[in-house]
Amino acid sequence: MRQIHHLFVLVALFTSSMAFGQISEDPEERRDQGQSPLKSQTPTGEPLPFKQRLRFGGGISGLSFGNPFSIGVSPVVAYQVSEHFVAGLGIGYTYSRERFATSSSTVVTQKANQYSGRIFGMYEFLPSVVPNLFAHVELDQRSFAITQDGASGKLTGSSTATWLGATYSQPIGRLFAANLSALYNVSYTGSRNDQLLYGNSPFTIRILFF
Repeated sequence: MRQIHHLFVLVALFTSSMAFGQISEDPEERRDQGQSPLKSQTPTGEPLPFKQRLRFGGGISGLSFGNPFSIGVSPVVAYQVSEHFVAGLGIGYTYSRERFATSSSTVVTQKANQYSGRIFGMYEFLPSVVPNLFAHVELDQRSFAITQDGASGKLTGSSTATWLGATYSQPIGRLFAANLSALYNVSYTGSRNDQLLYGNSPFTIRILFF
């Protein structure tokens, strides 16, 4: 996966260096011809500038109100490398709190903070047959810290996931979309850390907007 990470970075840097200094035309002009707007080039084939290829967004995850309480945020920045390839970075944070009674009927509060960082790539592999369907590969590193009333210190741990799967991207404008992903964690071992960070299954369904 380290090689994949380096490849994404090199491709993005190379493409963006070509884009600087170009005079862009409105890629939305293609709508007048009944075609989808271009994402990485002008109607005349010139590469769009770096800023016009950036995609920002994210999502909210792990929402739970009451007891337990939980909320998470996952901002994302992506780069339209080509018409059919998107590479991106994301970070995440989840806070949770739960109150429960011990065997001695004492009510204690347990709090958890979870942090994550990921790099991903999405390739639209059959655009003429199933447009907006992407093969998805992602490297995801997560860590947690759990504290509990009356306990000294805190419980910590980390785990890394390698996700493979597919993402369907429903466009909302030229460079924004609702992305529904079905992914499988090929690194999942079922360890305590994996279960705390990724749940009880190597599969996940996720929605992000970018």
